Parts: sequence; structure tokens; C-alpha cells
Amino acid sequence: MTQVRLENVTKIFPIEGRGLVSIREFLGDKAGIKALDRVNLLIRHGETMGLIGPTACGKTTLLRVIAGLIAPDEGAVYFDGQDVTRMPPRERNIGMVFQSYALYPHLTSLENLAFPFVVQQRGEEIPERVRVTSQIMGLGFDKLLGRLPRTLSVGEKQRVAVGRCIIREPRVFLFDEPLSNLDAKLRVQTRVEIKKLLRRFRITSIYTTHDQTEAIALAERLAVMNEGRIEQVGTHAEIYNWPVNVFVAGFVGTPAMNFFQGRVEDGGLRFADFSLPFLPRLKSRLRPGQEVILGIRPEHIAIGAEGPLRARVEEIQPWVTERAQIIHARLPPVPPNFGGPGGNICVVRTGAEVTLRPGDSVWLRFDEERLHFFDAQTGKRLR
Repeated sequence: MTQVRLENVTKIFPIEGRGLVSIREFLGDKAGIKALDRVNLLIRHGETMGLIGPTACGKTTLLRVIAGLIAPDEGAVYFDGQDVTRMPPRERNIGMVFQSYALYPHLTSLENLAFPFVVQQRGEEIPERVRVTSQIMGLGFDKLLGRLPRTLSVGEKQRVAVGRCIIREPRVFLFDEPLSNLDAKLRVQTRVEIKKLLRRFRITSIYTTHDQTEAIALAERLAVMNEGRIEQVGTHAEIYNWPVNVFVAGFVGTPAMNFFQGRVEDGGLRFADFSLPFLPRLKSRLRPGQEVILGIRPEHIAIGAEGPLRARVEEIQPWVTERAQIIHARLPPVPPNFGGPGGNICVVRTGAEVTLRPGDSVWLRFDEERLHFFDAQTGKRLR
């Protein structure tokens, strides 16, 4: 098992004009895309770390830096305390599964698996390693060995790509959205297979994905990325229940958290659609006139016959697998002196047994113990 540590890793991709005018004439030496911005991250021995974040946040670039496929402009990468920042990829003993699987199209599955040993002139190891890998990969894998990639389904290509990583007994596994090309049923099945492999070998792994359910199922901890930075690292429960800022709060969780912007006034907090008294845990953290953002998750809002906030149902989305439904309710406009235009949409998750129709008037009640507060200027958590 290997510990992977990144210290202040920065990567900037230059932008060069290809037409009549170079962008450098306008931006000078600052012309570039900062894909990684002083990233610090520790992946523990035998741990699977899930990297999640929006498109172009830096997830794949981070994997490629760890693999040695690209070099950082600043910072360092360590394997068990050894600086491998300038070490060639072939010497790092990395197993990487790409989104495209990257199989050699002119080689059979067996030849794809055996290729590293042929190159290193270790052909005598191939039969036993293929036998063990086929056993690990499960029923039917041996039937794929004599076939070319063009004859394999997407799911079969994925199995061969994972098998190619396992056969090398790597120090670190890197998965770059390996299931994104699979249909829903095959994705769930393959996720189970990968989880079994990771549990069996306890190889240090970094797994990038857009699918939060996938990340939660496979990873012990998550790292949330945004614009090349690590915003928060922790278990899913830690991040979900205690997001450090507005971005993390809004990104993690489905449906997304509801947000309401307001300010501190005499006696409490005023928002466009409603007001709240001061909660004891907030008094020491707020100042008069401060702009704040209130966050509340859909499952922490109750619908009842009475409550502090009236809304009108606009849309209902059944969530059959969760035995729930997602309610989109519009809050009513309020007088101008209340602090804003009002009329926000509030998303509520409730049980499937609740009978509602579009146009129904309902009362909403927030669970005060589950409210999240953020500073409107910095986006950082207040409490």
C-alpha cells in the first residue's frame, strides 16, 4: 500500500493564438488556464479517494500529474515520502483506467494484458498472471481474452481495461470516470465489481467521477474540486452535513440545497420571502447589516397543514427508487420593505404517500437544527 501526497501542486496550460492575433498581445505572460491551483491532498495507505467536481474543475489534470503524464509547474508529488514529481510514468508503477479505456485496437485482450511484460522481457510471467487476473475478474472474463477491442461491448472493454491494471500489481490505481460510457444497469454491476477489487487488494486509489452516487459507493473519503482548488476533503457524511462554503453545499447532494439571501436586522434575519429569529448558536457570529445566505436541504423542509411559510406547488417529480417525490414550490411575493422581491422557488423532498397537485397551497416548515448559514461576501460557512 502506498501513501500519495500532493503539496502546493499548480499547473497552468498556456493559451496561444492560432489566428491573426495572439492572445498574449492582450494578456502578456498571464495568458493561460490555471488547471490546478496550489493543491494539497493526502491519500492514505490503501484508501480510495473520490474526486468530484464540475466539468473542467481539474480532476483529470490532477490524475495525470499523479501518474506523471504531465509535470506540475509548481509543487511536488510524493509516494510514501519519496518525491516522484520528475519520475517518468513507467517507473511509478501506476495502473490507470481511462474513460476511453485506451486499449490497443490491433491487439487481442490477452495481448493488451500481456503487453507490459512483453516490453519488459518478462514473458515467462504472463501465463500465471493472466490466470490469476481472470480469476479475479470473474466469470466469463477468460472468454474475452482472444477477442479484439472492436468486437467487445463497452462493458467488456471496461473489464479488460481494469484487468490490464490489475495484472501489473500497481502501487496506485487511478480511475478517470471509467463508467461514464456504460448504461445505468451495467454501471451498477461494474461498480460492484470494482468495489470488490478495491476491498480485496486495498491498493491506494483515486477515482474521478461526475456521479456522486458512484463516488459515495466506492470511496472512503471525497475531495470536492472547483476551479483547480480542493474545496473540502472528508467523508460524504461530513461534507454533506458540514459543507465549508456555498459551493460545496450546492454541489454535494441531490436535489441541491435551497439558498436564500438576506441580512441581519434588529431581532433576527430577514429574507425576501420570510424572516427568522436569531438562533442562539448564531448570535456571536453575526453583526447588524451583515449579508448572509441561508441554506436548507430539501429533505429538511416539512409540508404540513400549518407553518410559518406559505407556498404554491408548481411541479411534482416522482422519485420512485427512493419512495419519495420532489416538490417545486414557489414562495409568494412580499411587500417591498420586507427586503427583496420574493417569489423564490423552494425544492422539497417528501414521502411518496403525500398527495399533492400543481396549484395546491401548502405550508412549509424548516428544521431549525438543519439550517446552514454562510457569509454572502466570502461564501464561507458561518455556523
